[in-house]
Amino acid sequence: MKILFYKISQVVSAVLRFIVHYALALRYCGKGKHVSAVNNPLLLKSATQLAQEIREGKVKSADVVKAYIVRIIQVDRHINATTERCFEEALNRALEVDFMISSRRFPPDQLVSEMPLLGVPISVNVLIRVKGCFSTGASNFLMM
Repeated sequence: MKILFYKISQVVSAVLRFIVHYALALRYCGKGKHVSAVNNPLLLKSATQLAQEIREGKVKSADVVKAYIVRIIQVDRHINATTERCFEEALNRALEVDFMISSRRFPPDQLVSEMPLLGVPISVNVLIRVKGCFSTGASNFLMM
């Protein structure tokens, strides 16, 4: 009896999913938000490739950060992905990285082993605590 009930509930669930899926597809077909295409080649490079080019001095970290800031401003109104924007701090840190690399304080092999993604901008979820940034930690207690 349990097996029969289970099989019937599976069939009913599949039929309902099918109906709801296509009803919503008809309702919202083609009404999604579209973001503009990426037109800056820096945004198409991987993090490791960017880090290597920054270490080698081929690309400035500040230029990479500026490119990402422009892209965030372009697309965030459509995708609503950022809660806190630290653009000024990111640019200041990128300038520090550029100065550090141009001064050759650290040998390249040390940069690779100790700071492999130096100069590459990142975005951190509000669930992760970062010094100086807003974090919820998935808790209303931390929002106070």
